[in-house]
Amino acid sequence: MRLTAGRSYALLESHNCFASEACDKCGQILGPICYTRRGDSGVWCSRGCRDGAEERAPRTCKHCRAKLPEGKRQGTAFCDDACRKAAARSRNGELSRTKPSIYAGFSQEKSRDGISGHPEAFGF
Repeated sequence: MRLTAGRSYALLESHNCFASEACDKCGQILGPICYTRRGDSGVWCSRGCRDGAEERAPRTCKHCRAKLPEGKRQGTAFCDDACRKAAARSRNGELSRTKPSIYAGFSQEKSRDGISGHPEAFGF
């Protein structure tokens, strides 16, 4: 966030430093280095303030947090297809996209319609 001229000069008087911006999340005064995002007008003091829970170090996998293999492009988020698919499954809360969980048949919440959602599966 941009500081007003009055606040900037008050900061100069009290701490002998002039600043024109502060972090949008925590309010910390920004120095020569600030974190931005393309297409967004905000400025932040660190990657943690900017990204929050999605924070990860550069050149690391988004799912397993391992260092990305050599030869991967700059903006790559996952180390391989297995991590990409595992991350998608964990976001959706499912084990597989094509098969139901093997434990679904033992669930206490199973309705009379059965696992597949067809009432004729149990002969009712």
